[in-house]
Amino acid sequence: MWGGVHPLKSAVVFTFCALFSLAAAAADKGASTATASNAVPETSPVLSVPVTSAGALLPPTLATALPPAPLAAPAPAVVLVRPVREVEHKFLDLKNCFGLAAIAAGLTADALSTQKGLGLPGFHEMNPIARPFVQSRAGAAMYSAASFALMGSSMYLAHKTNHHKLERVLPFAIAGWEGFLAVRNYHLISSSTTH
Repeated sequence: MWGGVHPLKSAVVFTFCALFSLAAAAADKGASTATASNAVPETSPVLSVPVTSAGALLPPTLATALPPAPLAAPAPAVVLVRPVREVEHKFLDLKNCFGLAAIAAGLTADALSTQKGLGLPGFHEMNPIARPFVQSRAGAAMYSAASFALMGSSMYLAHKTNHHKLERVLPFAIAGWEGFLAVRNYHLISSSTTH
């Protein structure tokens, strides 16, 4: 015994390792011989060889036997959305002119109905600011003109500060309110004259 190891066991391990090394060397020699026999001689003409996705060159016979490399997945579609920006418009465009006309019609209808109603008993102006002005026709005309100027300048201010929705909605809201007051006045006038 050599230091606790049996000589027979050492010989078996040594033989096994030697046989394994010889078998591996024979396999390597056979592979290199096979590669050398398939190699293209240096005097052959230059061939175009397809390139795989990994970028390695393959011999022509092997390249035709392999399936084509899968194409890369297409890039996802990207949709660019530009922010909606309202196109600049002039202040006195068609919509604003129609809005100003609606305000003028509403104020006129309210002023005329108020003047007609003030001639009847029990009828008075509800708006405390307008009450001193509507006692005469000249005062009612001045009050209506000042209201129209105030609404027009409010629309212009909204236009200049880029509050275009307010600029479009304001005249129709005021015209609707003035129209409602005019209809109410005429309803009160007609109900008071029938009695």
